[in-house]
Amino acid sequence: MNFKIIFYVILLVLLSGCGGEETDESPSLKGTWITESCEQATDANGSLSAVWMKALYTFTDQNTILLEHELYADLNCTTMSNATNIEGNFNITYQDQGPLLLQEGINGGGIFIETNFNNQLQSLNGYYTINNNVLCFSDAFRFEALLFGISGLGDLAIDFNNCLARP
Repeated sequence: MNFKIIFYVILLVLLSGCGGEETDESPSLKGTWITESCEQATDANGSLSAVWMKALYTFTDQNTILLEHELYADLNCTTMSNATNIEGNFNITYQDQGPLLLQEGINGGGIFIETNFNNQLQSLNGYYTINNNVLCFSDAFRFEALLFGISGLGDLAIDFNNCLARP
């Protein structure tokens, strides 16, 4: 009799420890992601500068996307630069629309993103997928080191060549 009670207590403890963890089936969009590419910045005239950049995109609990840049002195983005970063006036919000099976046959999620750059409002429903700490979006979204944007002309299929990674 005591053996059965001990067995059920151990089983209950083991099962209660299994919930709440992030798995590959349900990774979280929230948090900070960094561009995989390192891109050379341009100056105000459009000429290439001696600064290279990566972008950090932070998906907050308040459904905003914060954009910061890391500036580097080399094309491999290994040596930090002391150049100053000038940010534009923008606002990016998102709504995670939950898990979906994407057209590529992979697990992903729906996302609605809205931007307001210099009083020009753009919004689009699209998709994302997270696999092995790499976040990829529909081709219509541009999460790049030098550029964030939404293109109404872009494809809603996932662009696996333009992804973000956990830093």
